[in-house]
Amino acid sequence: MRMAPWTPRAAAARSSDAWECVLPGPPSRSNGGSADCSPAGLFAYGAGSCVVVVDPRSMQLVCILPMPPSAAATTHASLAPFVTAVRWTPQFLLRDLSFYDDPSTSHLRLAAGDRQGRIAIWDLRSRQVLLWLDLDAASSSGSGRLGIQDMCWIRSDSWLLAAIHGPSLIVLWDASDGRCLWKYDTSPEYLSCIRRDPFDSRHFCTLGLRGFLLSAIAHSGKDGGDVSLQEHRIVGIADSLSYLQKLEKESSSSSTSSPAHAVFPLFFARLCFSLTWRSILLVTFPKELIVFDLQYGTTLSSTPLPRGCSKFMDLMSDPDLDLQYCVHLDGKLSIWKRKDL
Repeated sequence: MRMAPWTPRAAAARSSDAWECVLPGPPSRSNGGSADCSPAGLFAYGAGSCVVVVDPRSMQLVCILPMPPSAAATTHASLAPFVTAVRWTPQFLLRDLSFYDDPSTSHLRLAAGDRQGRIAIWDLRSRQVLLWLDLDAASSSGSGRLGIQDMCWIRSDSWLLAAIHGPSLIVLWDASDGRCLWKYDTSPEYLSCIRRDPFDSRHFCTLGLRGFLLSAIAHSGKDGGDVSLQEHRIVGIADSLSYLQKLEKESSSSSTSSPAHAVFPLFFARLCFSLTWRSILLVTFPKELIVFDLQYGTTLSSTPLPRGCSKFMDLMSDPDLDLQYCVHLDGKLSIWKRKDL
C-alpha cells in the first residue's frame, strides 16, 4: 500500500502546527554538521535549536522538531539548545508518515543531542519527546553541561545509544528507560566521532583528534554495562597534528565541558567502517587519508592530501562498490579507490 506524502499544507490545516510551514534558518557551525538519513530514506538535520525532517524524494518538508529549553536554562543561559547530533533508530521499516495512529506504536523515532548535553528521543508522528537522556539528571556529580559531540546506535540485548559527551566522555544509554549503563573517560583526548561496525552491531569505534582510537564491544547482560575495550594509536598524522597544535594556541575556549566541534570547529577527524572488508577502518584527518586494520592494530596505508586540495571534512563508504567518498572544507567531493595489488 502506497502512502500519500505528508505536505506542509496538511500541517497548515491544523492551527497548532501552522508554524511548521516555515523552515528555520540554515544550519550553522554550531550545529556541528549534524545530519542523518533513516533506513527508509527520510533526511533529518540540525538547524539552530531544531531538527528538520524532509523527504528528499519529493523535496517536501515533513516536520520540524524544536528542542525545548532545559530546566537549567536560567543557570546555563549562554548555552542555547543548538542541535549537535542526530541519529535515526536503525530499524528498517516502512515510510509511514500518518499521524493518526497510537504514538506508543510509532517506529519513526530519532535521537537528537544538543550542546546543553541532553539527548531527546523523538517520536516523529506525534512530534513529542518520548524520553530525555541527561547525564546531569542521571548523576549527582554535577560535572557541568557536557555538550553532545556525536552518537551512534548499537545492539546488545536491545538497541542502545552510545554518545560522546563533552570532549572525552563516552556514555552508553538504555533508550527504553533512560538509564546510564556505562561511562568511560578518555581524558585528555578530544573525541571527534563514534561509529557502529556494519559486521557486528555490538561493536563501535571512537576516534580522537590526536589519533586516539577506542574499539569497544557491548556484551549481552542484564545491566548492559559489560563492555570490552581496546585502545589504539593511529600514527602517520604528523601534518594534521601540527595543524591541531596551531589551532590550540589560537583557541580562546577555556571550557572543560566543550566538545571537539566547539573548541576546534575547523579541525575534522572522521572514521567509517569498510562495508567490504571486515575489521578495516577508513580514517580522515585534515591532511591524511588512512586505512587502519583493527585486527592487527596497525596502519595499512597513509595517503597525504594532494597538493591544492582543501582539507578533509567527512567521508563515507559506498555500500555497493569498494569506493570512499570524501567531502572537503571547500565543498568539493572526491572519490577514492583502493589500488589493486
